[in-house]
Amino acid sequence: MFTARRDPDGSAPEAPTVAAGSVLQIGDVARQVGLSLRTVRFYEEAGLLTPVGRTQGGFRLYDEDALDRLLLIKRMKPLGFTLEEMRSLLGVRDELRLPDLAPDRRHELQERLRTWAVLAEGKLADLRARAGIAADFVAGLHDDAAREPDPPAGTADTTPGDGASAVTSDDVSQDDVSQDGETRAGPPTETTSDTI
Repeated sequence: MFTARRDPDGSAPEAPTVAAGSVLQIGDVARQVGLSLRTVRFYEEAGLLTPVGRTQGGFRLYDEDALDRLLLIKRMKPLGFTLEEMRSLLGVRDELRLPDLAPDRRHELQERLRTWAVLAEGKLADLRARAGIAADFVAGLHDDAAREPDPPAGTADTTPGDGASAVTSDDVSQDDVSQDGETRAGPPTETTSDTI
């Protein structure tokens, strides 16, 4: 049976339970492992899961082994294992459970499991690297969203106290004063016959 590692606090993670010898209908199985009915049916059609029987009404029945297989599949999926790889690993595990397995064959299968562990570690490292890139992207989006917009080009913020000095009368040239003595806010503008 698949055994999960303990949580960081040392407690065992919650896992679905089925009393020895009892069976569950597909809806109960799906709920306990956190998968949809459609997904459970898909894995059955792919040959990764076999019901132990059916009710008189034709509903599929699954045992503890089915829950175990589905949990293993669910944990392999985020690492990008293919259906064929899942099928192969499940086959190794199934064969290792045989009570009369020859010692040489058992040793060979255990070596294959070690290979699977190395492969899974590589896939996990890749997933962590991609998650790190994604986290940097999300942080950049938050930074962009929090950043104050730059002032439009060609404008200057002259509010005193922000490092820029206020405009004083000494800064105004004779070209900035109109004929009526008013100070213009920007560069001199051309006059047309409509404004004379």
